[in-house]
Amino acid sequence: WVAACPHSPSFHNSLRFPRFIWRPLFPGEHDPELTWGLVVVLGGILAAGWLLSGFPTPLCPLHTLTGLPCPTCGMTRGLRCLLHGKVAAAFLFNPLLILAIFGIALYLVYSVVVTIAKLPRLRVESIPEKTAFLIRIGVVVLFAANWTYLIVRERIFN
Repeated sequence: WVAACPHSPSFHNSLRFPRFIWRPLFPGEHDPELTWGLVVVLGGILAAGWLLSGFPTPLCPLHTLTGLPCPTCGMTRGLRCLLHGKVAAAFLFNPLLILAIFGIALYLVYSVVVTIAKLPRLRVESIPEKTAFLIRIGVVVLFAANWTYLIVRERIFN
């Protein structure tokens, strides 16, 4: 247990980076870059079409029931702003949206390049347990900070 404690010296000494490798697809192996690249493109086309057409968007159940914004609150309005070129307004609606869009765009570029050029694919060979723990904690902190921002913004502006 002591080694698993983040305050333990042995925890920091045993912290390792994930191991990434580039390898070709095996014969008959499913191509996740192609699949998820298509999902991203088709989902983006559908979302943009829906938002630009003026169709109604669903109400947030958490916000409707409690009056509190959900962790993704403002993403639809932020996407509308992005579609109209208003990046700063999109960021103010939900800062995590910009990070998500950037990550999706980066993945899309990667998947298009490796799929079309038939290049080796990036795979995570192993993630040490303690590193995975820190990654999970980082994601939770990121979402908590974003949600805190959304709650404070809601209190200030409404």
